[in-house]
Amino acid sequence: MTTAEIKYPKRFLDLNMNSPVEDSKLAYDEMAACWEKISDNTGYKGHILCVEAFDRAMQAKDVYSNPRKDMKILDVGAGTGGIGEMLKARGYNNVDALDISQEMLNLAASKNLYKKSICAPLIDTHMKEVETAEYDAVLCAGTIVYGQVKPGAIEQCARFVKPGGLFIFTIRVDSYDPVEYGYSTTCEKLEKTGKWLKMLKERRELHATPNEERLRYCYLITYKVLQ
Repeated sequence: MTTAEIKYPKRFLDLNMNSPVEDSKLAYDEMAACWEKISDNTGYKGHILCVEAFDRAMQAKDVYSNPRKDMKILDVGAGTGGIGEMLKARGYNNVDALDISQEMLNLAASKNLYKKSICAPLIDTHMKEVETAEYDAVLCAGTIVYGQVKPGAIEQCARFVKPGGLFIFTIRVDSYDPVEYGYSTTCEKLEKTGKWLKMLKERRELHATPNEERLRYCYLITYKVLQ
């Protein structure tokens, strides 16, 4: 089966920055059943990149002097559990999932990957579902994208992380580079104000076989939260 043969729900194709949260939720609920097929067919690598960066950080003693398998990790935009599967294979046993779609989370739950699942959208205002400085690390693959998640959501992800912990994410180049979209400026503002320190930023291939060339590349970014 090719990507072209998988029908994207119209609701998903119509999503934009002004879409109501309920529309986004329904769109991803409808996508849940075919999400992994689409990811496979486009050669999606977001989860692989995030866990690769996490592995690197675990080996760098200036980040975590004594990394533990029970460190508390949040997978933001967890979907059906790509990051969760890789972390479980590495022995991490205290991983939570956050996703807008309950159907996605149900599929992930069937794999027994997460300690807790939080069904909530990633928004740019205070998210009561997650405490401040609750997690040792937050990983987020492919979720922060122009048209669906606002730049201020990056600040929320930073808030979730304990001082000394990491926020690791991918963001498509066509979302990050245009200054007017606000993603790069939000990241830079948090760095200038001393919220975090950039440890890694690499341009990487996000989709090996994208159905649009603009979807091919992303930035893989790691920040160490300072306060």
